[in-house]
Amino acid sequence: MESPPKQIILWEPLAEVWNEPNFQNSLGQIIDEFKHSEILLFSGQTLTEDSKQNIKRMLLSNETKISIEVLALPTYERYFPNLLQLAKDSISELFQKQNINQNTIQYFSKTWTQNYFKNLTSLTNTKKNIQWFQGFKTNSSTPIVFCGASPHLESEVSILLEQPKKFIIFASDTSVQYLLYRGIKPNYILSFDSGRGTLYHFLRNIPSDIPILTWLGGSSHLFESENPLILVNTGFPLDQILAFVWKKTNEWTEIRNPSLNLAGMIKSMLIQNQKAKLYLTGVSFISENGKSHCKGTGYELFYYPQVDRKKSLESFTKKLYSDKRMGKNSIAFDSVYQTMGNVDVFPLKGTSFKEQTMMEQSIFTFKGIPPKHTELKEWALQDDSGALQRTTINKWSMD
Repeated sequence: MESPPKQIILWEPLAEVWNEPNFQNSLGQIIDEFKHSEILLFSGQTLTEDSKQNIKRMLLSNETKISIEVLALPTYERYFPNLLQLAKDSISELFQKQNINQNTIQYFSKTWTQNYFKNLTSLTNTKKNIQWFQGFKTNSSTPIVFCGASPHLESEVSILLEQPKKFIIFASDTSVQYLLYRGIKPNYILSFDSGRGTLYHFLRNIPSDIPILTWLGGSSHLFESENPLILVNTGFPLDQILAFVWKKTNEWTEIRNPSLNLAGMIKSMLIQNQKAKLYLTGVSFISENGKSHCKGTGYELFYYPQVDRKKSLESFTKKLYSDKRMGKNSIAFDSVYQTMGNVDVFPLKGTSFKEQTMMEQSIFTFKGIPPKHTELKEWALQDDSGALQRTTINKWSMD
C-alpha cells in the first residue's frame, strides 16, 4: 500500500457544506484515518492571512523538495470550476513564493561567493573607509521616499522637486542618474545587485558624498568608488559568519529581505522604527508606454551602441518587463505595499504632505576591518546551506 502523505490540506470553500453535521462527521473520520499526517483545515472561498502563514510554515518545514498535488471532488469540478480554479491559484501562488528565492540562490550563488571574497580582499588591502549598518531610525512624521526606476518616476518627480528637503530620499542605483539630472540629490543610494550590469548605472559621475548602502556580495565596482559604503548584513551565510565575528564588539544587525527587491530592502531596514511611513515612486514591475525604465539608466548606456534605424532603444529595453504584471512581478508588487511591522507603505502620487519644521534621522553604524579572506574561507567550507559555491571558495588561495 502506498504510504499516506505527510501533510494534508483540507479546504471546503462552501460554508453551507462545512456547517453540515454529516460533513463534520466525515471530517472526523478522515482525521482519524490520517492521524500520522499533519492536517490543516480551512473553510471559505478565500484564504485568510493566518491560513496563508500556516500553509507557508507547512511548506517550509519540508527538508526535501516540495511537491503539491491538488485533488478535487468530481462534483466540484463539474459544478464549481471557477471556485476550484481559485483554490488552485491560491495554493500555487504560495508554492511559487517559496521557489522564487531558492531559484535565485541557485542561479547567483557563484557570483555572490566570487564577489564576496573579491570585495573582502579589496577592503583589507586598501583600508577603504567603510561602515557596517546597524539600523536607521526617524520620527513618524518624517516622510521617507524610495525611488525606483520605472517610467512613472518621470511624471512623479515633480512632487519631490517642490520641496526636496522635505523628504529623506533613498534612490535605487538604477534611478539615481535621472534624479541627479532633474536636480534631486538623494540622501542614500541602494545597490545590491551583484551583476556586472550595475557598473553601467554608475558610469556617469555621481556626487562622492552620497553614501551607498550595499553588501559584500554586491558589485565590485562600488568598492572602487570614492563614495562612502555602508555594508548591510543580508543574512547570506558569509554575512552570518562575519556577524558572529563582530558580535564580540558590535552587533551587526541582520536585515532579512524575502522580497529580493530594493523596495522590500528599505522596508526591512526601517522595521526597527516605532513608526515609519514609506512612500514609493518608480515601483511598478511593468513596462509602460513601451518603456521598461525611466530615462538615464545604465540600461540605456548598455543598449545605445546597438540602436540603429531599424532597432529603437525601446525594442531592447521593453523586454526587461512585460506590459502586464504577471507571475513573480505580480507577487513582488503586491508584497512591497504590504505593511511590515511598524512600516506603513503608500504610493507617493496623490499624497499630501504637511510642512516639516525639522526632519529627524539617524543611521547607526560601526567601523572595523573584517577578517582576511583566508580565515573566512576556512569557516565558509563548514557551511551546509547550499547558498555558497564551494568550487568558487576553493579557488581562493589559503596563503
